[in-house]
Amino acid sequence: MSADTMDAYDALESACEHEGLLEREAVERDDADGAYGETSENGTFLSENGDLDIAFARLYAYFGAKGYTCAVTTRAANLCTLGFTIWLSGFLLLYVDFDFLRTTCAQDAERCDILRDAVFSRPYQYGGFVRNAVVTMYLLLFSVYWVWSATRLAHDVAPLAATRKFCHQKLALSDRDMYTITWPEVLQRVVHLQATTRLSIARDLSEHDIVARILRKENYLVGMVNRDVLGLTLDVPGLRRHRWFTKVIEWNIDLAVFHGMFDENFNVVPSFYDASALRHRFRCLAVINAILSPFVAIFLSMYFVLSHAEKFYNTPSTVGTRDWSSYAYWRMREFNELPHFTQQRLAAAYPHAKDYVAQFPSPVVNVLAKFVSYVVGAFAACALFCAIIDDRLLQAYVGDRDLLWVTAVLGTILAFSRALMATENAVFQPNAIMSKIVAHTHYLPKHWRDSAHKEEVVHEFNAFFTPKAILFLEEIASVFAAPFVLWFPLSDSVGDIIQFVRQFTVNKSGVGDICSMSAFDFIRHGNKHYGAPSHANKDQRSRQGKMEKSFLTFQATYPNWEPDASGRDVLISLNGFANANETALGKSAEMSSSVLRKSTRFAELVQKESGSHHRFSGRSAVLRQNAHGSGSMFQPSFMSDFREEHTFAEALSASQTVLQHFYEEQAVLLNRDVDTAAENSPTRDDPDDDKESNVPTIDTIQMYHRPTNVNAVPMRSFPLDATTANVIHAQNGPSVLDSVLLPNSFALPPVDDDERVSL
Repeated sequence: MSADTMDAYDALESACEHEGLLEREAVERDDADGAYGETSENGTFLSENGDLDIAFARLYAYFGAKGYTCAVTTRAANLCTLGFTIWLSGFLLLYVDFDFLRTTCAQDAERCDILRDAVFSRPYQYGGFVRNAVVTMYLLLFSVYWVWSATRLAHDVAPLAATRKFCHQKLALSDRDMYTITWPEVLQRVVHLQATTRLSIARDLSEHDIVARILRKENYLVGMVNRDVLGLTLDVPGLRRHRWFTKVIEWNIDLAVFHGMFDENFNVVPSFYDASALRHRFRCLAVINAILSPFVAIFLSMYFVLSHAEKFYNTPSTVGTRDWSSYAYWRMREFNELPHFTQQRLAAAYPHAKDYVAQFPSPVVNVLAKFVSYVVGAFAACALFCAIIDDRLLQAYVGDRDLLWVTAVLGTILAFSRALMATENAVFQPNAIMSKIVAHTHYLPKHWRDSAHKEEVVHEFNAFFTPKAILFLEEIASVFAAPFVLWFPLSDSVGDIIQFVRQFTVNKSGVGDICSMSAFDFIRHGNKHYGAPSHANKDQRSRQGKMEKSFLTFQATYPNWEPDASGRDVLISLNGFANANETALGKSAEMSSSVLRKSTRFAELVQKESGSHHRFSGRSAVLRQNAHGSGSMFQPSFMSDFREEHTFAEALSASQTVLQHFYEEQAVLLNRDVDTAAENSPTRDDPDDDKESNVPTIDTIQMYHRPTNVNAVPMRSFPLDATTANVIHAQNGPSVLDSVLLPNSFALPPVDDDERVSL
């Protein structure tokens, strides 16, 4: 969701959790294994028992809040916001006589004193018993919640101060530094500190270890959403395909599944695998939600009205503004991706998503909006003409209302109707716009490819990118739907949830149990279609290559992190990508070879292997032979020499530099049709078929053929022209170089999983 929008439930969450969702870690563990803790002089930062999960979660929250002062101020402001909302809603519901305002006070407005005449002195003497009882229970419950939140704030001041001390003394970061420093820089300092201070006795900590601790539970949720483990649909006519995954549902899933999931050693407790116990927790929460639903709905409604009423009044067009849904957020979030990185990606995709939705205005709505705009605009012009004649005419009455009131209403209607009108002179190019969206969201189901203009794709995308008013109504509806979702579909899916945790859990030394896909285990979960060195069974892989995409994103975010051997194979194989496409690039082969030779290391290694500086030409057969032998996607033989003679960091740096130069030059100089290259390239069967093979497959030519019109632009996110992209795909099919290590280019398409999302 966009950062500039405060949703109605944010006050509930942030008022008591300075660590957001991550604060849940501190609630459920009272002890921690000393083997994972710190025994030096770092104070209470790691808590009394050395719980690194809590410590790193606090550090991330401290970073997100931009230091101690901002963290305390934010939490205090959230607490005041919560208290003010409770007070004002109680005042409006119990003390204000709305009937008197609507009748007597409206008829004699000049002599009406609202505070004197329209406010009850004894509120419980008016209204029915049921209404007063519901309002009283609402005020009582949220008052208790406010007191608990205030207690939490007072309790958390000391840990915040300890975190500040840790940042100042150990990381050399002041509060002012927190305003501008990036999270990878913070982790660099922590990793360096670990090498000297030993935050963890068991083993050295890496960036991956720290992030895996912070997102221990969230990674499981990302995996469950990716593999459609959670039952989120209700058998209700008209809503059978709608997935109920709002904040309310998310909170309940967290309480039922992840609360108490790990023991003090960060291992999954054996009792978690008890299906009947998990089902019992879901159904107990269903009963609790049914009891609390009226009060939560009142609070959310009051908060939403108080937050957005003024904005909607002054800017009526904002009623139709859209935002990403909670389900879209979790669908597009990647393993080991911290929340602010996901929000940055979705925020970057936001303008393109707006452009895509604007490509499909309803013709009927557009015609009616134009008609209403014309009629209302004509009346508004008449009112303006009266004001020009004499501004005192604005106080003249039109029926029971003065002209000024009528003008304000007409302006609101006019702004709203114009917001529904189609954009003038808009070029219809949904596939091209979708490619820009995918470059940031990294989400492209098989049936979306080159089909962004189809009604089914538009409908599914609109479910991800929904008007904010609809999102709010869905949130309110989910308050009442949550008991049914928890009792029926989620309770029915407990077997799948337990099986997922059992199947996708691995114990990492010094970290504990984590989701194995977040551990980037390519041997166990690899998908060769996305550059992994091995090809696991379909039930062991992530869908749409999410694990491989997550790995590449993580490596690009934390360039100093060194993965294991299989991860290094994935990254080092990128160095052969440009070499693999020399034949398909035709006339550009000599040019691209010169680009590659700009790297002294590469030139020396190639010369060592071949005895010539012209080894780059005609390498397709050699590459395929190497691929047969090694089982990896692109594995030129000189890569083994590179690994032996140079460190991984040098290899990655050289790879990034060479490939960047390669793409830049190809984007500028290669500008020719690729029909010949495509026709001469071998083809494969349907690229979406899930075939077990150790040989790199060739993608279907028709799918990536050069488009004849702008609307047919393949949905890729290459930082180069479509011609070069088509040449690359025609020769070798999808590869990891579709997306990684290049700016804003990470939209690798799925090639084996038909993940049709029902919304």
